[in-house]
Amino acid sequence: MSGTAGVLGPFSQGDRTMLAMALRETTSGARRIITADQLMAPECGVVLPRLNDVPAEHRFLADDRETIALAETLVKSNIGAVEDWEKSGRDPTKYVLLTLQRCIRDHGGAAIDRRFDLGVSLSDRLVDYSDTRGSEGTLYLIVDPESAAFLVLNPTIELLEKVHPRLPATFFSHLLGALNQWVRVYDYHDGEDRVEMLREWYEGEANAEQYEVPDIEGCVPKCLKERPLSLRNLATLSPRIRRKEASDLVKSLLDLCWIAKRAKRPEFTEDMGEQLMDSNPALPCLLAAFSPGDAVIGCFDDEAQTAMETTPQPNLIIPLKLSDPASVCHGFRVLSVVCQTLAAASRLIDLMPGNDDGVIAREE
Repeated sequence: MSGTAGVLGPFSQGDRTMLAMALRETTSGARRIITADQLMAPECGVVLPRLNDVPAEHRFLADDRETIALAETLVKSNIGAVEDWEKSGRDPTKYVLLTLQRCIRDHGGAAIDRRFDLGVSLSDRLVDYSDTRGSEGTLYLIVDPESAAFLVLNPTIELLEKVHPRLPATFFSHLLGALNQWVRVYDYHDGEDRVEMLREWYEGEANAEQYEVPDIEGCVPKCLKERPLSLRNLATLSPRIRRKEASDLVKSLLDLCWIAKRAKRPEFTEDMGEQLMDSNPALPCLLAAFSPGDAVIGCFDDEAQTAMETTPQPNLIIPLKLSDPASVCHGFRVLSVVCQTLAAASRLIDLMPGNDDGVIAREE
């Protein structure tokens, strides 16, 4: 789970069971491939068949009723673009894929790509390889990380503390609060929970005192113990901040918080609970540490060793009821707000000092 690579795309690179949404790739090689028509004899008295105009791929869509229903709703609701229908080769599955790609791209995909390593999948079930599907006529948009993005907080905390004693705690609280509305962030509170669990384990050992646990308390800046300002009070304070670097950070934070509130997280239904009853907690999308190599990172790395022993829950599940066009429209609106929130967070992290190393290098 360390490192950052990949892109927020329409589908994750894992093996989650999906409705055949992935496009097939054609194999290419350096050597020259002889085509079938080149192997055929030249025309003579009897004309032999040629394969030039025969489609390379056929899809039988009789059993893809859910995908067809979703594609139809996307068209009628003006969520999907008309031009994508031709680009998809009039294939409903590929049309849904192009619509998801367009949604992500139009709502901040490039900014998300700089910092976050996430995937969006469309599935009829929430657990890989499970025989248990969701309710009939329901598909799920699932947002999950390929790896955790990385954020260093201390340089920003030191900058903001010079402006106002309560500003660091305010910044920390609202930044992580906005992101935690949609995806999981691993911070020092998770580290404290890990330390408490380790201590409980070691209590039963004969020489419990020989075990060391990460010093989470020692790495947390004291200014974070201050009571955070409300968003309203922060908005009032913002115009009075004279230092440009701090002012830009606060303005960007306010933008992030307002964007994150544009939609509500979908409710966790009983049906979802039944599918995920044996799952571990969701994997973090962001690791928020105070400095490189601190105790928070130590707890994160320790926890990561066993994170995949059991299938983790998805970070975000957006159900789409295909018989209800309003449900599909709402689901795509929620996805757009999630993308906008992550894009705003990425832009904010770009402004935070000490985070140049968190930018993801993409292969061209």
